[in-house]
Amino acid sequence: MNCGCAESYIGPPLTDTCGGGAFVIFMGLLDSFLRKKCEISEICQRVAPRLSPDSEYDFVVIGGGSGGAAAAGKLAQVEGWKVLLIEAGGDEPPGSQVPAMVVNYFGNPDLDWNYQTEPEPVACQGFPEKRCTWPRGKVLGGCSVINGMMYTRGTPRDYEKWVQADNPGWSYEDVLPIFKRFEDNQDIGSFVEAKYHGVNGPLTTSRFRHQPQLAFDVLRAAEEIGQNVTDDLNGEKYMGFSIAQSNTRHGVRLSSARAYVRPQRNNPNFHLMLNSTASKILLGSGKRQANMVEFIYKGATYRVRVRKEVVLAAGALNTPQILLLSGIGPKEELEKVGIAQVHNLPGVGRNLQNHVAFYMGYKLENRPATSDLDWATALDYILYQNGPMSSTGLSQVTARINSPYADPSGTDPDLQIFFAGYTANCATGSIGDPEDPENPLAKKDFTVSPVALHPKSRGYVGLHSSNPLDAPKMVANYLSHPDDVRVLVAGIRVIQQLANTTILRESYGMAPDHEEYGECLSKHRKDTDAFWSCAVKYYTGPENHQACSCKMGPKSDPLAVVDNKLLIHGLNNVRIMDASAMPVLVSGNTHATIVMMAERGVDFIKEKWLGANTIEERLGQDSQRSPGVQAPVKQSASYSFNRGPSFPAAFQHSDAFHRQNPHLPNPYFGYNGKYAGLSVYYNPHSYNQAKHQHKDSDLDYSTKPYSSRRKTDYEQF
Repeated sequence: MNCGCAESYIGPPLTDTCGGGAFVIFMGLLDSFLRKKCEISEICQRVAPRLSPDSEYDFVVIGGGSGGAAAAGKLAQVEGWKVLLIEAGGDEPPGSQVPAMVVNYFGNPDLDWNYQTEPEPVACQGFPEKRCTWPRGKVLGGCSVINGMMYTRGTPRDYEKWVQADNPGWSYEDVLPIFKRFEDNQDIGSFVEAKYHGVNGPLTTSRFRHQPQLAFDVLRAAEEIGQNVTDDLNGEKYMGFSIAQSNTRHGVRLSSARAYVRPQRNNPNFHLMLNSTASKILLGSGKRQANMVEFIYKGATYRVRVRKEVVLAAGALNTPQILLLSGIGPKEELEKVGIAQVHNLPGVGRNLQNHVAFYMGYKLENRPATSDLDWATALDYILYQNGPMSSTGLSQVTARINSPYADPSGTDPDLQIFFAGYTANCATGSIGDPEDPENPLAKKDFTVSPVALHPKSRGYVGLHSSNPLDAPKMVANYLSHPDDVRVLVAGIRVIQQLANTTILRESYGMAPDHEEYGECLSKHRKDTDAFWSCAVKYYTGPENHQACSCKMGPKSDPLAVVDNKLLIHGLNNVRIMDASAMPVLVSGNTHATIVMMAERGVDFIKEKWLGANTIEERLGQDSQRSPGVQAPVKQSASYSFNRGPSFPAAFQHSDAFHRQNPHLPNPYFGYNGKYAGLSVYYNPHSYNQAKHQHKDSDLDYSTKPYSSRRKTDYEQF
């Protein structure tokens, strides 16, 4: 197999994601085939990154994630506009393009920021140092490369709340045409209606090509307990249990980078800097106009001039971090780390919201834990992009319903339910092999999670230091409001009803994993509301839907950072186009809404700039020009590279916790049998252990473990 181009190595391979041992040979071969299958890897369609920037650009987009990739691609389509996209990570590895590998790259430092919150006062009490784990995409495409691909927009009521927060132009009627415009929905006429969906847009959307039988049986179980079932969570019936649509194209993950950036690969006016960390935005002499963007690439600092606008799309955590590093934000937060305030915006980093969950583990006593991935299913995917590898198993099933605490109108559901299991992601290759070779008699795992959609708890983002390579300070404050706990307990009761239905109990033998959850069982009678209220605080499930940390709102709102055109208050040419600008968190997965906001943001830019021909608009309103690209300056020792947060040396990542507590369901691998930690492959401290485990394999450990490559020549495949 040959794709007809000079194929560069894009890592990390799948062998780095499955715990090694018996998986190495099969997963290594599978990874090789995926890299050579052009329809999957799109190895020849990748944008060649620049090794250095030009002196100036019309637009600089910071962050190549869900919103940034979309914004950069849309801006680059305008003839004559020169665009630079700055992304802190690298390009998508071929393995991440496979839907079934949905959790494989969580925690891998080549794709994940590996963020941890500050110790939580109420939640995450069962984790080391009471810190929650927050996987965030550090890769071109951002979280759209590591998320579950679920396509949900939120509800009409969500956008009504945006308007009620004094953001005119963001009603459901306003944003629906935008959603339809960027869609290329493959299910119109079967599962969804044209009234709510569009075609021929860049974002292909459809159901996955494969569903396990249990997915349909969960829907039957939902009907048995009196819950609604719907084909389209983005249509007229946006509440109920459903097999959701996904962002995939022809059986392959469709990230924002694939949808928006790769089509610009031959555009001479589109430049991409990978592995480049934005460090600050510099304002002109009038302090109302951004005129330069600073970023770090290979230890050197570059500054590029901006002729028109800066688009900040680094996500709900890194966007406020970059603003704070630029001296834009609350004075008290800046003074803590010795940064001079250049623009007062008290709301930067405040109002942080995130959905919160709880993971409930079940065993399917009537189903042996045999692998859903073998050579037969692998070939089905490699040849036709069909079969179990083309989906996320049970993770494509979800529900959006009302708890007893929901708005009495019934139009504002406050509870979502996620499922996990039957994922064809790690295997030895033989048909019928156990998921865990060391536990061949194990039964299938099944994880169900209630999620509070309208959390009342609020956190914030701050700084640990003035070093742009340090992680931001992240305080979630999960479950600090008692209503959030009540909603989760209500969700637990729905899940218990579901597990007790005839079809799931008799056909699958669905039985709960009984846990004590720390001291919860010793303090409270089992299965009481008090017991579950304790349990959700012990084993909190932090969802990856962080938002609202630079909220949209009028200038009169002390927490508002951007106006309803996404322009930062007080600045003329800096817009935010990511989840941080949401005024209220939407009721569901955030990716689709972020893309909509980016599309809308580019519309606002076009309204301002197209057709203009004044000197100020050609050069930017601040006519005082400065050198476009400053000579690269090596960072001082204090700017040493740090892949993750600045935590105490004694801090242990939560994978150690799960290895020590294999009985607890794991948010990433709880449905996959015995937990197999990833850190043995990408944690330098595990080098000797990894080398010993694979002394008989053909892996090359001459470099650091997370960049190891096979010695075999892939061309033979």
